[in-house]
Amino acid sequence: MTVYGYVCSGSLHVDDLDRALFTSGCSQVFDDLVVSTLARAPGWRKLVGTVRAGDTVRVADWNNLSRDVETAEFITSTLTHLGVHVETL
Repeated sequence: MTVYGYVCSGSLHVDDLDRALFTSGCSQVFDDLVVSTLARAPGWRKLVGTVRAGDTVRVADWNNLSRDVETAEFITSTLTHLGVHVETL
């Protein structure tokens, strides 16, 4: 079981969030900068293609998970459906 990180942020301090996730034990971190839809989010697509049931996806802060509640719910429900645990630092 592997721990991955995911950052979806509109700010330029993505490197700080990545660093925090790596420090917390994530083996790989996937990033998306200000995405208007998940269909265009390359980090999200790579993450979903990588995770397996039993893995964990860690986000630095729920506020950095997405730009709106519906997208955050979509992200967490999709990962949960895949058998992936979602947590925050």
